[in-house]
Amino acid sequence: MMRTLPPKPEPPSNDDCCLSGCEFCVWDLYDDDMREYQKQAAVIRDAFEALHKPVPACIRPESLRDAVDPTMRAFLDMEREMAMRIQHEADKHSDNSEDDT
Repeated sequence: MMRTLPPKPEPPSNDDCCLSGCEFCVWDLYDDDMREYQKQAAVIRDAFEALHKPVPACIRPESLRDAVDPTMRAFLDMEREMAMRIQHEADKHSDNSEDDT
């Protein structure tokens, strides 16, 4: 069975992000799309390797890294970590209020 890799996701322009910490930031959506693209590319790459065929350059790991500006990447990482902390605290609070009933 031949698999076809969809087009590589295009990163949003810096103007697409308002930097206000939206719950569904355009950069989060891009990151999700890029992770899915990388997973699909890995499946195809593994199939090439299993057949002992040369792996096309476009699906080699070094070609799949997204081209997000390092400053934007740091901002996104911080936003994601902060969201995870908030969710963790909310989960703890929810667990504690269930124990009180």
